[in-house]
Amino acid sequence: MARSTIANRRAILLDASLILRDFTTALAISATTAETAINTVNPAELCYYKAVTDVAAYTGYVYGTSFWLITIEVSADNLTFIPVGTVSPIGLANRFQVPLSGEWVEKNLPGVVYSSIIYTRAKATKIGTPGNLNYGAFLAS
Repeated sequence: MARSTIANRRAILLDASLILRDFTTALAISATTAETAINTVNPAELCYYKAVTDVAAYTGYVYGTSFWLITIEVSADNLTFIPVGTVSPIGLANRFQVPLSGEWVEKNLPGVVYSSIIYTRAKATKIGTPGNLNYGAFLAS
């Protein structure tokens, strides 16, 4: 095994079954789009984890009036989704890490048995008239 350096210590392990939107193959979107939910992990049963969101640069960003919101959402029935984390990229390429916890997820779905909260998805919402967005998201510990 190669010796660790500053450059290679910043990697985040990627499990293909936890990809919410594949940044390497996804096409840019021009309108609000919700991805297909994954159900490979129960987001309410995990202690602490994060949603890693990679965003390509986009045009037309104007603070407060023209931008994209990327939301991580969870559901027990794959029909009604509740947001548990959001990032708002400002038009520049960047990586965001949205902190999540099973306790936070469970608190956002009151009255739902935590073991039934099995769906997680990413959703990009267009506010105003920003340019097309390309992004990817995955869950990691």
